[in-house]
Amino acid sequence: MKKYPRKNLEKKFGNTFRKTFEKTFALTATLILAGVLQGCYSFQWPWSQGTSLVTAGLASNPIKLPFEPKQCVYTVEPAQTTFFLSDFTPDQLAAGGDLTGQVINIQLLWEPRPGYTPLDPTTTNVSIRLLVFSKGEVGMYGGGGFAWPRGTPGETDMQLRMTGSNLSLIAKTKDFVDLLSPGEMLGNVDATFNEQAAIVMRRTASQLITNKLGVVRWVDSAPLTDFLLAVADETTPR
Repeated sequence: MKKYPRKNLEKKFGNTFRKTFEKTFALTATLILAGVLQGCYSFQWPWSQGTSLVTAGLASNPIKLPFEPKQCVYTVEPAQTTFFLSDFTPDQLAAGGDLTGQVINIQLLWEPRPGYTPLDPTTTNVSIRLLVFSKGEVGMYGGGGFAWPRGTPGETDMQLRMTGSNLSLIAKTKDFVDLLSPGEMLGNVDATFNEQAAIVMRRTASQLITNKLGVVRWVDSAPLTDFLLAVADETTPR
């Protein structure tokens, strides 16, 4: 049996140990980094349960519209994930009348990718439509913003963290007073997957706004072309 000097054994063992440690450390670091990136949405901030949204004007002494949710549902569509929220119960919304409250539609158009999505103030991945009812009058606001999602579309629950947005009035009834434009919606959305409830709210709210304005309007968030049509309706003599 071949014998090695003690110093050579120590040197050989040290080199082997060092190489093994380096490989193990690199693999561990890679796995940890992959896990952090994959779960980046969860680590960005403490997520809280429940919906908490506030819409406020951006002018001096702005008006604030707190939202007290009674319906928070979402559905998955071919091109986006669509959220419908309201502080009316289904029966209240269906009854119509002199309502005071809000109906909100948020469409998640694409999901940001940690490490790839630029966190620029102008980045937009959600489209927003807000209906504000005030003693029977109604104003329709439209705009866009940025939100971080939590959860996978189609799961029982899905959340959004609204970190920036802009809203402007795009249509209103005659006596509706706009105290909000330009406005911003911020906060958390916590919605339950319920396709049927989302369809019912969409149709009911759309019928309400159509009846109030006297022209067909859908509560779904508007693209730019719809925004221009809404402005044209407001400026066209009747």
